[in-house]
Amino acid sequence: MKWITARRRHPLAGYVVVILALALVGVGYAYVAPSADRAEAQTVAADAAADDQTDVAQGKDIFVRSCASCHGLTGTGSDNAPDITTAGGAAIDFQVSTGRMPSMNPDAQMPRKPPAFTQDEIDDLVAYYEQEIGEGPGVPEGIPADAPVRADFEDEDSYLAAEAEYEEAYEAYISGAQDTEAGMKLYLTNCAHCHSWSGAGGALTDGKWAPEIHDATPRQIYEAMLSGPGQMPVFNDMTVTPDEKQDLIAYVKDLQAEPDAGGIFALNRIGQVAEGFIGWVVGLSLIVACAIWITAKQRAHD
Repeated sequence: MKWITARRRHPLAGYVVVILALALVGVGYAYVAPSADRAEAQTVAADAAADDQTDVAQGKDIFVRSCASCHGLTGTGSDNAPDITTAGGAAIDFQVSTGRMPSMNPDAQMPRKPPAFTQDEIDDLVAYYEQEIGEGPGVPEGIPADAPVRADFEDEDSYLAAEAEYEEAYEAYISGAQDTEAGMKLYLTNCAHCHSWSGAGGALTDGKWAPEIHDATPRQIYEAMLSGPGQMPVFNDMTVTPDEKQDLIAYVKDLQAEPDAGGIFALNRIGQVAEGFIGWVVGLSLIVACAIWITAKQRAHD
């Protein structure tokens, strides 16, 4: 105590006190405030508690029957499939809802196809994964997924009610975008070089390809940004905020609805540069052919 009293009048004493105070506040805040992982875990726990329809036991059964043979019972992977313990619920929902998983050939890039499970079964699988297997980015809440399917409902009235609810939620999410033009800039900057300006997809290296995204739901687009499937980079909510994701998704959905004016000469909207090059080559070839034909006619006339 005497040592502190003797030095409290030192010129640097005030600076030392301020630094210690700031360090104490910072450490205290870091300890008390929830981290991103804790906040995500709390959100998932709250969502799971609110959703009485989720059946973790059913999700376990699906995982054991359809996933564990490649990924292992604990999700740590094998020679045929990667470790998924840090993939997150968003990646599980994306891969299964797009029909890419389960896969009979884990070494091949899988195209989009009808899912093997209903959305309720996928929700059960995600719930089991998050409770027993791994952690990571969760399924984004409030983002529309696939539209209801009539076969999943016992009667027409239930189906029509679910469909109306889905359409309302879908329109609310898309129309709630703040700046679709900003979404367009984000898409052209970060997505178009692989998925093409029109969302029709394109070739990558090593025989891979960026899939077309015309059939992707808003939730699947969001989950792809969170999980970075295949060679796609991850765009978490710190890199591209949820509002920016909403703007980007709204632009993609507008792009999907845009009519293709290519007519019989449509090139699958593969991109302005490629289409312009093809047009230039075809046009130049026609000009050369016309010049040869005119020259041949002139020689015949002479």
